[in-house]
Formats: sequence, C-alpha cells, structure tokens
Amino acid sequence: MGISICIPTYNQADYIELAVRSALEQTIPILEIIVSNDCSTDTTKEILDKLSKDISILKVVHQPNNLGIAQNVNACLRLAKGDYIIRLDSDDCLMPNFAEKLAYQFSLFPNAGYAHAAVEEINPLGTKLRIRNLSRRSGFQSADVALKEAIKGYKVAANIVMFSKQALEKINFLDSKVNFAEDYFMVTKISAANFGNIYCNEILSKYRVWTDKNKVRQKRKREEIIGLTKVFQEVLEPVYKQKKWSLLPLYKTRENLAIRHSDCLGWKAYTTIEKEELKSVIYQLSSSSKVIIYIWIFLNGFGFIIVSYSKTILFIKSFIKNILFRLRN
Repeated sequence: MGISICIPTYNQADYIELAVRSALEQTIPILEIIVSNDCSTDTTKEILDKLSKDISILKVVHQPNNLGIAQNVNACLRLAKGDYIIRLDSDDCLMPNFAEKLAYQFSLFPNAGYAHAAVEEINPLGTKLRIRNLSRRSGFQSADVALKEAIKGYKVAANIVMFSKQALEKINFLDSKVNFAEDYFMVTKISAANFGNIYCNEILSKYRVWTDKNKVRQKRKREEIIGLTKVFQEVLEPVYKQKKWSLLPLYKTRENLAIRHSDCLGWKAYTTIEKEELKSVIYQLSSSSKVIIYIWIFLNGFGFIIVSYSKTILFIKSFIKNILFRLRN
C-alpha cells in the first residue's frame, strides 16, 4: 500500500517544517511527501529547499503563479503516486499513527473513498484547545447515507483526510472552479461517485485554529457562499435527481443557508456596493420569500434580534448534542 502525503502551502513558514516532519515520522513507511508552495512571500521557499536536501522522500514544487487554495490543493493531489493520499494543511500536523490507523481501516473497507478521524484543536502557539469529533461511531458509512448527511454540511472533524486515489481519479480530483468549501465539494463528489467513507473516533492529528478567523471569513464571504452553492448545484442536486430522491430537503437546506449567511449584510465591514454583491450571491443560493424578508431585516439594521435568538438556540443544541454523544460512548 503506497501512501503519499500532500501538503499545499502558502505563507506558513512558522509551521511548514512541523507539518513535514509529522508526515515523515509516521509509524509505517510513506512513499512520498509532496509540498506545493503557492508563491509564498515569506521564507517558506528557503525552508522547503533546505528540508528537501535532508529528506529523500520530500518533493517540493514551487508554483510559478499563485493558484489559490482550491487549485493548489488540486495540483498537489494530482502529483501523488500513492494508492492512498493524505491531504494535510501546512499549519496542521499528523500524529505518528495517522497513516497506520487509517490505512488499516481502508484494508477493512475497500469501497471507501476517504477516511477521517477526530482531531485535537490547537491555537497558533500549539496549545490544546479542545477535541473535535463527530456524533457518529467509528466505522464505515455508505455513499447513500453520506449523501443524505452532506446536506447538513461538511461532515468531518477537520479537513485532514486520507483519500483513495481510485476515488480521486474517478471524480477527476478537484475539477471545479470553487474557491471556498473545496474540501466539502470534493468529499461530496466522492460520495456521489458511490464511494463510502470511514470515520475513526481517535485523535490522529492536530488542527490549528486562528484568532482572526472571523476577519478571514469576512474577506472571503462571497466565495464561501458561491462555494456552498456549487456543492448543491453541481453535486447534490444532480445525484439526488439520478437517484430519484426528493429535492425538497435540498431546497429547504439552501433556504436555511441563505438565511444564515444573510447576517453578513448587517456587518459594518462591508460597503454598500459589497453588500449588493453579497445579496446577489445569496439569492443564487436561495431567493425564497423567507430569504427576501431576512435580507431586508439585516440590510435595515434589525438583524441583532435574530442573531441573539440564533446564538441561544445553537448553544442549547450543542449542549444536547454533547450529552447524547457521551451517552452513546
């Protein structure tokens, strides 16, 4: 079983060596570690060139032009020669047994397109924050179940995933112009190609979160909404039609997502012109009468009432979910 570890990177000089060494220190042999440097402007290039001299299985590609997140991931994955490919972001790191644990699961469930596990969430300094896991048991999930779960969102603890190369080839890797939610798009497309997935409820990696995450999302909100729309338009709706499943759950979810993202129209971070652009892409997600009302509410400064109510409901749901998960395990 040949295993490749792919690490797309951009301006992560403080963490790239840690990511590479975590890939190198796996408890089973790794065929190759591939790093695709997307025109970093910090010292990433120098660090990688030095590491490549010391690590024989490390292959570094310095992209001549900036591709952006999605296409850099795509380029990196396409270079892999292994039968199984681990996608690792350059500010995250693997536990030594990540490859071994998930490779074993693939041997048990050969019809799986990807495998994922619980993660330890850390801050920029590497301090443990919390454990991220899913409210499902370890084991295999069929493609049909995954497709029905997909309308609820990207169902992994973090985007540190081990893929079957066969599955990636079947979907032509990340063959889309999505610039956000590319991971969600790709695993959903794998499910649509009739591959199941494996979840392991063990902590097998560390996932770094950032304090300025909200600012980053503000800058990319338009791309986020477009990316979510493409998951539904290009993947879920076609496969639901093919399977002759009802489209009503998809339309309802699209409406709920449009309502949820319409809160950005009340943010002071955006100009009037930017809000008009955001309103336009929200309508591509859903233009139901309910969405139109919510958009009006947020544009006219009354959104704080809805936000306060939503936060209360979310807290209650999260509390109940944690209790149920503990009871199951």
